[in-house]
Amino acid sequence: MRFIRWIFAIVVLAVWAALIGTGLYVAMYKAPDAIPNGDAIVVVAGNASMNGGLGGETQVRLDRAIALFNDERAPRLIVSGGPVAGGQSVADAMKAAAVAAGVPETAITVEGASHSTLQNAIFTADIEDLEKSAPILLVTHRYHLPRANASFRWAGFSDIINVAADPDGAIEPIVGILWEGVKWPLNVARAAAASAAQAGDVPRESYIDYMK
Repeated sequence: MRFIRWIFAIVVLAVWAALIGTGLYVAMYKAPDAIPNGDAIVVVAGNASMNGGLGGETQVRLDRAIALFNDERAPRLIVSGGPVAGGQSVADAMKAAAVAAGVPETAITVEGASHSTLQNAIFTADIEDLEKSAPILLVTHRYHLPRANASFRWAGFSDIINVAADPDGAIEPIVGILWEGVKWPLNVARAAAASAAQAGDVPRESYIDYMK
């Protein structure tokens, strides 16, 4: 019984730490005066419509990424997001929207298998011609940036430039911050389990589905 209480206390503390940390990051975020150049702009999907189209958050993130590309902050755009109920991946919908907005198709790389932030990071790291030590511009909402950054660093990226899709927005909707309180501990637990599996030479296909 005492062990269960300890586990419960640790979980509660982890959730509160995630909530407070995320809330402080959102409240204190200040957009840089100038965004440095990188080798790639990586934009991770948010919500999606049931038919595979872009939801509101994803559209905002993509718009920010396209603006960075047009500003020549990086020569390529990587869109990351897996399939939904309709079958099409969110990344494919993002690519179509980016091409319609004028981004050359040859400058876009699609990662269309991921269903979570950890999978966004892992599958983006699998892109063969993307050097993980080179700088990337990581685009998502402010409340998601800390966890996304940690996930991409865990996947091996060492030079990550955080770019908020909503740099001048008001405080994020409370729902997003509340969800981070749950997702952070899960993120850490799944990453730790995956790291242990990797250290034990367990094939990725044995555990990758648990990281959704």
